[in-house]
Amino acid sequence: MKRTSHYVALLLVASLVSSPLAARAEDPAPSATVDAAKLEEARERYNRGLRLYDQGNALAARIELERAYELVPSYRILYNIGLCYQASNDYVGALRTFQRYLIEGRDEISDDRHAAVNKEIQNLKPNIASITVSSREPGLAISVDDVPAGQTPLPEKILLNPGTRRITGSKSGFLPQTKSVVLAGSDNASVSFELVALPVAGANKEKESGSALPYVAWGLTGALAAGAGITGYLALRANADQNDIIDHSGATSAQVEDARDKTRTFSIAADCLVAATILTGGIALYFSLRKSDKPSSGETAARVTPGGVSIVGRF
Repeated sequence: MKRTSHYVALLLVASLVSSPLAARAEDPAPSATVDAAKLEEARERYNRGLRLYDQGNALAARIELERAYELVPSYRILYNIGLCYQASNDYVGALRTFQRYLIEGRDEISDDRHAAVNKEIQNLKPNIASITVSSREPGLAISVDDVPAGQTPLPEKILLNPGTRRITGSKSGFLPQTKSVVLAGSDNASVSFELVALPVAGANKEKESGSALPYVAWGLTGALAAGAGITGYLALRANADQNDIIDHSGATSAQVEDARDKTRTFSIAADCLVAATILTGGIALYFSLRKSDKPSSGETAARVTPGGVSIVGRF
C-alpha cells in the first residue's frame, strides 16, 4: 500500500505476475497445486484492495484482501489486512492480525521486519480494553455486540475496542441477560452474570392451581352459608304465615296445605345449604392446611392426618 511502501507486505500472487509491484516481491516459488482461476481472482482482489485503501475505504479494502488470502493464502497479505483494521480504528483486529502475520511468517520474516511489526503491536495495546466475564453457571454463551465470544468459564479476558459494548449471556433454560459497559483504552472491566431460571409451565400451572383451591373453596363456603341464611329466614317467614293461616277461622284446607308445602320447601332447602356449607368448609380447611404441608426451611405447618391435626416442619 502506498501509505506504508517502506515496509508493505506483498501477496503471493503478486510475485507471480510481471508488474512493478511483483518486481519488489520476495519471489517465493509458485505452488504447482494453485488453480489458475483462483490465482487470477486473488491477484484482481489484491490490486482492488490496494486501490480502495488508497481511496480511504479501509473496510472495503480489508474485505477484498481477506478474499484474496482465502483464495491463495500467504502470510504477506496479513500485514496489509492488519493495516486496514488499524485504519478502521479496530485495534483488536489489527493486533490479532499482526500477531498472526508473525506466527505464519516465522523464520521467513527478517529480524528488522519482526522488530518493526512488534513495535506496531506495542503501540496498539494501550488503545485496547479488556473484560473479565464470570458466572456461577458453566456453559453460559457470551457474545459481545452480538458476536460470539465463547462460553463460561472463559479461559482468558476478552479484548475489546474502546466504546460502549453490549455483553450478553444466554443459556437454554435461563432468562438471557445483557449488560452494557463503557470502555476506554487500557480499561480492565469485570462483568458478572447471575442467571434466573425460566419457569416451568406445567409446574407453574400445578402450583397456581393448588394455591387457588383454598380460596375457591372458602368462597364457595361463604356463598353457601349466605344462601343457607336467606332460605332459613324464608322458612321462618313461611312458618309464621302458616301459623297465621291455621289460626284464621276462615282458612280453607287448601290454603293450609299450600302454606305447609311452602314452609317444608324452604326448610329442606335451608337444611341442604347448611349441609353443603359444612362440607365445603371442611374441604376449604383441608386445602388450607395442605398448602403448608411442605414448609420451607425453618417453617412449621399443620397437617391433616387420620388422627387429627399434627404439626410438621423442616429445619
